[in-house]
Amino acid sequence: HRPDEDAIFAFAEGYDIKIYLAFVESLKATGFAGDIVLSVSSLSKLKPGVEDYLRAQPNLVVYTVDWKCYTGSGKLASGPKEGMRMCQFSGMYGTPDVDSPDAKPTAAEDPREARPVATARYELYWAWSLAYHSHSWIMLIDSRDTVFQTDPFKDLPRESNDQAADGTLYFFEENAEATTIGQSSYNSRWLKTAYGVDNVSSFFDKPVVCSGSTMGEKVAVEAYLRAMVAQFDETHCKVKGCDQGFHNYLHYSHSLEGVKGIRSIELHEQGKGIINNLGLLRDKPLRERGVLKEGSNEILNWDGRISPVAHQFDRDDELKTIV
Repeated sequence: HRPDEDAIFAFAEGYDIKIYLAFVESLKATGFAGDIVLSVSSLSKLKPGVEDYLRAQPNLVVYTVDWKCYTGSGKLASGPKEGMRMCQFSGMYGTPDVDSPDAKPTAAEDPREARPVATARYELYWAWSLAYHSHSWIMLIDSRDTVFQTDPFKDLPRESNDQAADGTLYFFEENAEATTIGQSSYNSRWLKTAYGVDNVSSFFDKPVVCSGSTMGEKVAVEAYLRAMVAQFDETHCKVKGCDQGFHNYLHYSHSLEGVKGIRSIELHEQGKGIINNLGLLRDKPLRERGVLKEGSNEILNWDGRISPVAHQFDRDDELKTIV
């Protein structure tokens, strides 16, 4: 890690090399010079060519993660099964030696009950965030369905006071015309399962805020990640996708307001920010919508400018054959 650089964090386990190529090479092509930090499978489980490719990349920090996963009946199983199994970390946690604070901690069992890896990834992100300076910018993004078109950090506001104790957080909506939280059986179920219908029904007319695309200054991102980890501890929601429920609850319940480290939260409408979430536009080809530019393969925001980051591109039949 280079503490004074910006960074992009992604959970990238179990993929063929083409996923890593699309993610990393499109990002490099933008001129981004910060850190790329990825979590991948243990070396023995990487797909052909992946290890050699990742080792050859500059400014790429890779963590191999071993999981202890369980079947629905509670028996040990091999791997997360695309997030469907409940898992615990192996080797993530340790106990420090109070008499020798500089010594390597003694390995400890995962203190949390088994949960989906999509939920557990926020613990990885939190640990990684500690390596960066307070006002470096960090992006949390899904790796499987993301492509970069311009440097997403190029025109960000920069804190002039290095001692400032808080920072900005960016959230990004899904398309509000396509659905609301209440109209989405998935999003409403995640919230109801985690918090109970009485605590979340007031959010049902709101747009979905995507948990797979977040940015902010490190000081704010770290506070947000602490809150995301705490949501599992408080709700014990084990449904795959509950992390999106946690994310939307934190925003719409205003639970992040006044939290130490977070000065402000900017919510960006779909197609009007740095990250363009395309998933809910699948009912019509992006080319017909004008999102995929005529005469080229550029993905656009609604104002016609290039989307720095295109997320969920694989929901469009034409676009997924191009990337």
